[in-house]
Amino acid sequence: MSRTPPSDSNKESDDESDKPNTGSIRTIPPNESQYAGYTKAFAAQIGDRELWIANERAVKPENLEVLNLGPEYVISLNRTPAGATTDYHPLRDAFLNDQQSFRNAVETARKRYRQSGQTIINCAAGISRSATVIAATIAAEEGLSFDTAVNEIEETRPRADPHPKLQISALRYLAAVTNTPDAKEKLEEIASSIYSEKEDDEKLDDLIAIDQKDPAPEDSRGSITGGDSNGSS
Repeated sequence: MSRTPPSDSNKESDDESDKPNTGSIRTIPPNESQYAGYTKAFAAQIGDRELWIANERAVKPENLEVLNLGPEYVISLNRTPAGATTDYHPLRDAFLNDQQSFRNAVETARKRYRQSGQTIINCAAGISRSATVIAATIAAEEGLSFDTAVNEIEETRPRADPHPKLQISALRYLAAVTNTPDAKEKLEEIASSIYSEKEDDEKLDDLIAIDQKDPAPEDSRGSITGGDSNGSS
């Protein structure tokens, strides 16, 4: 069964309880940051990995200090990179992104995953784009299914909810470059649920056609700074 998107996939509100900034869930309430009245800063660790999911306010340098986070790498997926961003790969939520742009984001995340130091992956709300890229990264690196990887994110970020169109990009990537369990089957399931009308048959065929396995990314230790020009919502 495919994952069900929230009724408003671009909603940026956060309703989790505020937590002290010493554990795996860290927040700054709106009235305690310079962004009073807006969404609070939020970051959550994924299991015991040096990998965190966050919203855009969390990766402002002044908020990282309050959150007691000192990331070596910050991968930003939303429209505008933050001051702490080291790798910039803008993606659009609720859209089928250019597949190469999505692949670049995941491969950057996989390289950072293999390096030492804390990595934060953020989008605007820390719900859809960042969750999708993190889940694809964990699935590829650890041989998990995409859904299992999302479940791990949900342990500390219950609102993590990759949009179905982003899931298509993730599953296309996983089916092409890894032996991720059930990636091809789930890709067909989700793509078919979105593109079920007859006039979409050609698009559906294009989406589920995985003809060639691409090599996995190198275990690079060098600096990378994404440069995708793909717009974001």
